[in-house]
Amino acid sequence: MTPRTRSLLLLHGIVVIFGFTGILGKLISIDAEPLVFWRVTIGGLSTGLFLLVMRRWERWSWKACLRAGGVGWIVAAHWVTFFASIKASSVGLALTMLATAPLFVGLIEPLVFRRRVAWRELAVAAVVFVGISLVFQAEKDQILGITLGLTSAVLAAIFSTLNGVLVKSHDPVNLSAVELLAASVGMALWLALQGQWNADLVWLSASDWLWIGLLAVVATSFAFMVSIQVLQRLTPFESAMAINLEPIYAIVLAYVLFGERFSSGFYLGAALVIGAVFVDTALRARPRETGSTPPDRR
Repeated sequence: MTPRTRSLLLLHGIVVIFGFTGILGKLISIDAEPLVFWRVTIGGLSTGLFLLVMRRWERWSWKACLRAGGVGWIVAAHWVTFFASIKASSVGLALTMLATAPLFVGLIEPLVFRRRVAWRELAVAAVVFVGISLVFQAEKDQILGITLGLTSAVLAAIFSTLNGVLVKSHDPVNLSAVELLAASVGMALWLALQGQWNADLVWLSASDWLWIGLLAVVATSFAFMVSIQVLQRLTPFESAMAINLEPIYAIVLAYVLFGERFSSGFYLGAALVIGAVFVDTALRARPRETGSTPPDRR
């Protein structure tokens, strides 16, 4: 097996782990806010510990910390709405809505980088909106979950675009550690304001602690750091195509583990959304757009 083939298989394994994030969110019994607090706190500390052991911590100015910290707060809001969507509806529906993130990236990037919206982005947007409409029509009783999932996708597009700027001047693992730790501080303040900073935040069941540990260490710190190494050996097209399989892996896992089933209208809408994202990724792989990167959904 060649190193490139090994890297590609490893990347698919990491994408399965990313897809398993939704499964863990369903298994964990606590609300989305404390769940995200523990995810970013444990994930940030474990990533920071790795950097300390490897002596790879960078020096950060206060200005850079504030910028990365602001993005970290957006990351926290993205995860809160994502897990809230899962708890309000289902894993498959939440991941399908999250799959629309590349659409919003295509609409936000022109504002950040001051360029025109490409015709391809408008065409993909039209197909995705048709797919979302079909999902809305098929799952009328899951409006809250759909809305939260779309909000999560918009937030993912925002922090992915901003990270595309920050990663040019910072090591990705250092950037991730700072953002996660900033998200931890932000979630602690939020929980305190909501009156949830109490013993209930710590006294969780053994199963919840197990799933939270796997979510924070394996599905956050480990998966992200390994994916950084793997992506260096693959083309942007190969990595983007693999990452786009995340909702499909999640839907299959939720079907096997939870027996999640949907109407034919949902599957048709989901197929349009995910299919449009795949087509968009393939078109982005053209030589004139090789600089495009897929959204970082972590």
